[in-house]
Amino acid sequence: MKKIFITPAILLLCGLFISTAVNAQESYKLAYKFQKGKTYRYSTITAGNTTQEMMGKEMKMSNGANMTVRLVVDDVLKNGNMVFIISADSAVISSKSQMMDTTMNMTDLIGKRNKFVVSPLGTIISREILDSIKTKGQFNGSFQRNLSNFSKLPENEIKMGDTWKSTTIDTIDMMGGKVAHTAILDLKLIGKEKKQGHDCLKIEYSGVTADTGKLMMNGMELYLEGSGKVKGITYFDVQQGLNVVDESTVDSEQTMAITGQQNMTIPMSQSMKTTRVLLEK
Repeated sequence: MKKIFITPAILLLCGLFISTAVNAQESYKLAYKFQKGKTYRYSTITAGNTTQEMMGKEMKMSNGANMTVRLVVDDVLKNGNMVFIISADSAVISSKSQMMDTTMNMTDLIGKRNKFVVSPLGTIISREILDSIKTKGQFNGSFQRNLSNFSKLPENEIKMGDTWKSTTIDTIDMMGGKVAHTAILDLKLIGKEKKQGHDCLKIEYSGVTADTGKLMMNGMELYLEGSGKVKGITYFDVQQGLNVVDESTVDSEQTMAITGQQNMTIPMSQSMKTTRVLLEK
């Protein structure tokens, strides 16, 4: 009888094959599991460039924002919905162009509370402003988006390589008016990675956005229309049920039409990169 010799290389290949087969069958049920009474803090840093044309002249600007957002879990309801009291611990806005170079500490935003009810899958059920904000302007829209940044999770269990879709329709207060914001995303579970000391699932996403609304500036009405493309990666701790890191890029084209004493159309293109990171205590 011949002896069969199994080399270390063959053993290694067998081990890799078994490991791959096991991982291929592993499934995950994603859900937000923020705990009642706990406080979570996220750092959100945004940077990018804007080009707009007005009266035949082109203006280029670089923009940035640095915010720390506080999420206090006020309650977790029987159906799993979470009640958040959300506010900003810090908010700094910067803008640089040929005409000005300015940095503003948005003190009017600090500590102003908003109440959100969010489902375990990340759907915003309701929102309520608890403390009014004196500041009126274009920054309020970005502030609201940073407060309500919850990735939509799939309803069913998923395995590596699975995909799902997400549609979000939201209304944002901006410059004395309201802007309807729609985002349609395709998401895919692509791997595992350790982030900020957390064992995370790596989820990539891409899709399109659309904005429409009516604004007010110096007594003039402005009509806003725009569309964009978004792509990014989010890292989700499935055990603790929370996002640890989210990195995204948005490229958009918008048009502002001014009516009233003078008519004017202002086209604007923008490219922004945002990184949102869970801050550990």
